[in-house]
Formats: sequence, C-alpha cells, structure tokens
Amino acid sequence: MVPSPLKDTNKLNHKLFGGLKGGHVDIEANGRILDFSRGACPILPVNKRPSGGFHINTSVYWDTASSKWATVIVPVSAEQMDQLQKVFDLYTEKSPYDYAVLGMRCAAASYDVLSKIGIVKNISDRNNILKNFYPKLLRKRILKQAQQNNYTIVYHAGRVSRKWEKDEGPF
Repeated sequence: MVPSPLKDTNKLNHKLFGGLKGGHVDIEANGRILDFSRGACPILPVNKRPSGGFHINTSVYWDTASSKWATVIVPVSAEQMDQLQKVFDLYTEKSPYDYAVLGMRCAAASYDVLSKIGIVKNISDRNNILKNFYPKLLRKRILKQAQQNNYTIVYHAGRVSRKWEKDEGPF
C-alpha cells in the first residue's frame, strides 16, 4: 500500500513509487519471496525479450516497522506448495511475460501465480490485467476471500505521520 505524506510532514516523509491505488504485491512461501518488478521500458510489454520479470528475495525488503502492510496466510496442501515452488523456479528462470504499465504488473502477475496452484480461478491474461490492474483490486479480492475462508490476516497500521490509502469503495 503506497502512502503519501500528510500535510506539513513532507520533509519527514518522501513519496514512494506507485501513488494512488499503488502498493506492491508479492508471494512468500518457504522463506522465498517471489517478486515481479519492472525492467528497462515498463510502459508496453516486450514479451519476446522481457527486461522486467520475476526474481526471488530471501527476506522482506520493505520497511516493516513504519510502512502499512497486510499479509494473508493462505493454507495450502503439500501438492499446492510443491506446485508453487515449481512455479517460483520456472518463472524466475524465464519470465512468461514482461512487466508493463499497460500489461502485467505485480498484482496481475501474483494473481497468475496463485491461479497456477488453484487458490484463485484461472482467467485469461487480458481479463487478469483488467481485473487486477493495480494492487488495491487484488488486495480487496484476496482480503474478501480470506475473511470468507477464515484465513489469518496480519495487519500493520504504518506510521501516523503518513496518509495511507484506504480500501474503501470499488476502485
């Protein structure tokens, strides 16, 4: 969830990449964080030779103490975990698509990965891009699914000197 500084605190709080309806989505499993990020030309996809794509982080790389964030713990079977680890390896070896503002971004890419193991419904890339165009859309969908299925949700409110995006409204 990407914040913007509150009035009169701009000297203390710098703007973060993403802006309104921004934020970032990634997937963590077995101590590995699958991250999808931009490359050299993030406006239009270059799927034949992507410069953006998936990579693995071994630890959380954002400021967990002062940022606003939410984690949904989704129970998976041993088979789903095995499939997920294979997707992690396959997608980091060769990204199936490029990062693009007018294409796949972190939310749509994360939805794609979750669909590969049956957590969410498999849909076409085009529908995925439209339905998960920015992180808030996926976040709201996953939080709703978490509440319906009694998944554990861990929230962190973030520092009060920053105005944080709210998940109210359809967009």
